[in-house]
Amino acid sequence: MPIAHFHKATDPATEDEVHINTDAVLYVEEPPATQIGRTAIQVMGLQTDGIRITEDLSQVLVQLPLLVATWRHYHAGEPPEGASVVHIAPHNVSCVVPNVPHTPAYWTIHFKDASELRVVHPLPMDL
Repeated sequence: MPIAHFHKATDPATEDEVHINTDAVLYVEEPPATQIGRTAIQVMGLQTDGIRITEDLSQVLVQLPLLVATWRHYHAGEPPEGASVVHIAPHNVSCVVPNVPHTPAYWTIHFKDASELRVVHPLPMDL
């Protein structure tokens, strides 16, 4: 089981470490500047906003290869700071379902732990 090591983002800041099983990663996202942490990692079984860490997205992607990038979809409209790019782990996707016939088109990704994520159309080639 490969393990990635990061520093947990906390307020106030501490040097807390977090060790993540890379096989359990669902997706990685760079959160808006208004939120704590530079990167958010969503893992299996964690039904929250993910684990916020202090490392830049580029540093995270080096430790978590083979992720597929696409744009996140928002039901209530795109936030003022813009849409997030999410980097999805295809090995943890159970199915991808289109939202037809609504416009704009989006897809719902269902993960193995029963969590979901909406992404915009079109899907990346690797999903």
